[in-house]
Amino acid sequence: MSITPIYGWGNSSVPGPTQPELQGVSFWPRAAARLIDVGVHFLVAFFTGMLFMLMLVVASGGHIPPFILIRLKHTRVMRFLFAVLGIVAYQVILTTVHGSTLGKIALSMVVVQEDGSPCQLKGALIRELGYFVDALFLGIVGYTAMGATTQAQRYGDQWAHTVVCERSSLAPEKLRGMGRFAVALLFALIADAGLIMTGMVARIAR
Repeated sequence: MSITPIYGWGNSSVPGPTQPELQGVSFWPRAAARLIDVGVHFLVAFFTGMLFMLMLVVASGGHIPPFILIRLKHTRVMRFLFAVLGIVAYQVILTTVHGSTLGKIALSMVVVQEDGSPCQLKGALIRELGYFVDALFLGIVGYTAMGATTQAQRYGDQWAHTVVCERSSLAPEKLRGMGRFAVALLFALIADAGLIMTGMVARIAR
């Protein structure tokens, strides 16, 4: 005589409770966070440019050669490329180390993997490179992609398997502390400034 186990008792095939799907943040708050980060990047570029000019003045004994000034006044593709690399480095470092950039932390958002675990370097890099696709046509590409997913994922998020959610929606143990954010912000700003200055040096060297 066999005894059929009662549901929930001694039946290892009964699935346990599933984790609820993370709710993604909508387009406009994320656009606002990105604008804050772009503003930070421009401030870094401004102060880096001031520092670079000061270094040139000191190195040239107070009189910068005219040919250097002429080169600095003209827009160069090299400078633009290094500026883009700077903001990419800023985003990737902060997202990997903490999960939030300055803009996202200001608006209480965090980037995580789809399972709620902290965003990894691979995911941070893929989603940031994917941003250049999502930003096409003033962000319409990303806006459309977010509207077609249940977790408001732009293409970069879909490719990286990441979600941008409210910090309050995660358990405290899954969030990284502000001390870690401060360290990540320092390194991100240094990387951004270093790449911007490299672009300036490359302009003079050409």
